[in-house]
Amino acid sequence: MTPLTVAMAAIVLAADTVTLEQRVDLFDPATGAFMGTERTWFDPDGRRLRLEITAELGAPVLLFFLRHDERGRESEAIYFEGGSAEPSREVFTYSADESLKTTTYYSEPGVAGERTEADLDATGREIRKRYYRADGTQYGEEDVLWDERGNQLGWDFRYVGREGGASFRYRYQKFDAEGEWVRRIRSRDGVAERLEVRSRITASVETKFPNAAPFAPGVINTERSETSPSFSGDGKTMVFARNGDDWTRKEPFIGYLEPKGWRVEPLAQLGPVYNLTISPDASTLFFATRSDDDARALFRVRREGDGWSSPENLSERYGLVGTYPCVTEQGDLFFFDADGAAGSGIYVAARDGDGFTMAEPVFVPSSDAPFDGYTSAGSSTLLVTRCFDEVCLSGPENGIWEVQLDGSGSPKARKLPNLPYAWGVQPVESLGIFVFTDGDDILAVPLALAGLGR
Repeated sequence: MTPLTVAMAAIVLAADTVTLEQRVDLFDPATGAFMGTERTWFDPDGRRLRLEITAELGAPVLLFFLRHDERGRESEAIYFEGGSAEPSREVFTYSADESLKTTTYYSEPGVAGERTEADLDATGREIRKRYYRADGTQYGEEDVLWDERGNQLGWDFRYVGREGGASFRYRYQKFDAEGEWVRRIRSRDGVAERLEVRSRITASVETKFPNAAPFAPGVINTERSETSPSFSGDGKTMVFARNGDDWTRKEPFIGYLEPKGWRVEPLAQLGPVYNLTISPDASTLFFATRSDDDARALFRVRREGDGWSSPENLSERYGLVGTYPCVTEQGDLFFFDADGAAGSGIYVAARDGDGFTMAEPVFVPSSDAPFDGYTSAGSSTLLVTRCFDEVCLSGPENGIWEVQLDGSGSPKARKLPNLPYAWGVQPVESLGIFVFTDGDDILAVPLALAGLGR
C-alpha cells in the first residue's frame, strides 16, 4: 500500500464505515455568527471527489472538482472561485517514491503559474510545504503539524526573502477529549479566528443531525450549564441562565454584542429564575420562577436608565401563571401553562394597554405537553418542544416542532427533522443561526439547516 492509498484508507472510521460527505460549518467564536460552510464529497474508496465552500449567505466561494490517475492518486483539479464561470486548473505530480507532491497552478490554459511542493510522510500527509512564484523563486514555506490520530494540529507559515520577514502560526484547539475532532477553534498567532464544527455522512451509519456549535465558548458557554437563550430582534442583546445545584433556581445573565464579542453581566436584581426572555426591542425582560412546592409565577421588569425596574408579578396582577415566556414585537406574551384551563400547553395573553388580557390556549394537543414556544409578531408559525414519553430523547416524535397557527382551532404541526431534542429555540437572522439548548450548553446550527418553512 502506497502512502497515498494509506491516506485514503485513513478516512475509514472505527466501524469500517467510509465517509461519503463531510460538512464543516464555520462560526465566529466571539460573536457566534455563522461564517460559511466547507463541504467535501468522497468516493466509497476514500478518494476526494469535490470540495465546495460557500459564504454565510450561501454565495459560492470555491467549487473544486478532482480527477485521479489509474493508481487512485489525485492528478488534476478544476475549480471555480467566487461564482466565476471561468475555471482554473491544478495539476498534481509525484516523485518516484511518493514522498513529494507538486501542485502546479494554471490560471490560463497551457500557461503554468505558481507551484507548491509538499513533503509527504509515510501515511501520505503533507508535513512540509514550499511555495514558488511562476518565475521559480520561492516566497514561502510551511510546517504542517499532526497528532498521532491523524488530526491536524495546525501549521506554521514563513515568508522567504521578504525584507523584515513575516510568519503566521495557526493552531487548533480541539473540543474533543480524544479521537477524531467534531468541534475545534482555529487561531492565528493566538487570536481565535473561527469555530469549526464537523458533521459527516457515512456509508453505513446515518447521521441524524448536523453537529451544533457551542455559542460564544468561554463567554456565554462555560464549564457550567447554560440554558434559556433569548435574543433581541437585532441579535445584539441576549439573556440566558446558568444552572447551579438547583435547576429551578438559575442565575440570570444579559449579554451585549460588541465589536470584539459578547460582554456579559449578571442580572442579580431579578433573583434566581427558572427561565427568562427578552423583548424584541431589548427594553423588557420577562422571567418565570418555580418554587419548591412547584408553584409557578411570571414577572416583568423594564429598562430604567442603566438598570431595571422592580419585578412586577404578572401572575398576581393579571392571573398569568406559567413558565417559558416569549414576547412578540406587538407585546403579546406566550408561555407554557402546565395546568391551563384547556390542558397543558402553550397559551397567549394579548397585550392590553400596559397589561394583558386573559390567557387563551394556542397549542394544547392531547398527546403531549408542548413547552417553550417561540414566535414573532406577524408570524403564523410557532416553534415548540414536544416530548411524548418519559425519556425525552431525540426520536421519531420527540423534538422541535413547527406549528402553523391558521386560526382554525386545528393547527398543522410537523417535526423539524434536522434538529435534535432541545428547547429554548430561536432563529437569529442577524447572526445567521438557529439557537437552542440541550440543558448543558447553548448551541447553534446554520439557520438554513433548521429546515424552517419547508
